[in-house]
Amino acid sequence: MFVVIVWGLNFVAIKYAFQEWDVKAIATLRYLLMLPLMFWMAAVLKQTVKLGKGEHFKHYLAGFTSSGLYMVFFLEGMDRVGAAQGAVCLATAPLWVSLFAVATRIERFRWTLVFGGLLSYAGVATVILAGTGERHWTPLGLALVLISAVIWAWSIIMMRPLLVDRPALGVFTATFPGAAIIMVPYGVIPMLQTDFTAITWIGWSALAYLVVLAGAGAFASYYIGIKAVGPHQASMTQYFVPIVAALGAWGLRGEPMNLIQGLGVVGVLLGVWWAKQGAIPPNPDPEVAT
Repeated sequence: MFVVIVWGLNFVAIKYAFQEWDVKAIATLRYLLMLPLMFWMAAVLKQTVKLGKGEHFKHYLAGFTSSGLYMVFFLEGMDRVGAAQGAVCLATAPLWVSLFAVATRIERFRWTLVFGGLLSYAGVATVILAGTGERHWTPLGLALVLISAVIWAWSIIMMRPLLVDRPALGVFTATFPGAAIIMVPYGVIPMLQTDFTAITWIGWSALAYLVVLAGAGAFASYYIGIKAVGPHQASMTQYFVPIVAALGAWGLRGEPMNLIQGLGVVGVLLGVWWAKQGAIPPNPDPEVAT
């Protein structure tokens, strides 16, 4: 419940943050603040982050993809689309996880994957096309968020073998430094050029939300949830994130959400659920991972 609410409202917090922060500056600042916080949380929860000989490259490559490349595409896309549209587009990531799992022979091919995918993307198209137009999305922003969903899905496939005999939160934290390869050069100059005195309490609050709650807090809670209920049930949380994002965008920012768009959100969720039927969970057995 905590993860659903926090990650749902994360899309709204991002829109408030972009009103005062340069997208590149806040992306890098968020990363630099999350880095020590993640290691601190891993230490408190006694999650091993030490890597053995020859393990650094594959862990840092996973971090480069999941916490670096994904984040660049996601934030650049969210700078150009509304909160609800962004959440709905990102909700298609499980479909790509299944497609990649089939391609890498982790899962078997299923027609439910095809039909569920078609239904889900029809729902995405409905939410986008039934909206109020350019004010809430641009074609480039839509493409960037959809690409970020693909990157995130591939990063999950990359993380799977790393979780076989390691604690999940410890593995994620150990991969996090790999994102510095892209996050630091991406936004360090805009970050240093930021006039921090011009940032209001709203901008600082949005940054704190992205770092503490939607960042370290939600990730830690998500992986604790994996330990408590298993990866398959924990992954169900992402199906409800677009609903919270849409309601948050409507209630807090006044972004319109009509009946047709609501049906589109339902289509996305049903499509993802249908596509996942009969699938092997993309994460390893929780008893092994923890």
